[in-house]
Amino acid sequence: MSQRISIVGLGATGTMAARRLLDAEPDLALTVYDIDPERCEDFRGSATLATSANEALAESDTIVLALPCEREIDRTLERFSDGEVTAAIAGKLILDLAPPPGERARRLQLAIASAGGRYSSVPALRAEDGNSAGTHLLRILLCPA
Repeated sequence: MSQRISIVGLGATGTMAARRLLDAEPDLALTVYDIDPERCEDFRGSATLATSANEALAESDTIVLALPCEREIDRTLERFSDGEVTAAIAGKLILDLAPPPGERARRLQLAIASAGGRYSSVPALRAEDGNSAGTHLLRILLCPA
């Protein structure tokens, strides 16, 4: 895997995802960020510790969101009351491990597409072609080594 990946949100889900990625791909260029910097410390030496969500977004081609609620997603992607994503995500894949339900996820997908990014969530990736890069990433994230 030659791409650069950032994980935003290092609660239980994000930490597990980071560990699985590093176990599967030890030479991976991984960046991690959490609003609580202490959560990143376990990855010092094996990942870049971003000091902001913007830095994590800038560092990588694929952004894994492991955030507890839609409000945190909005803050990370700089999506405000008009619904537009203003963070620099053009050309990036945003992979959401805990997507908002139904219509809200669809609106998020549209906002990310309008900003030039691609959005996928765990349920959507499960339905994709098994040979895609997103599906390979999903297997690493969700299946123990």
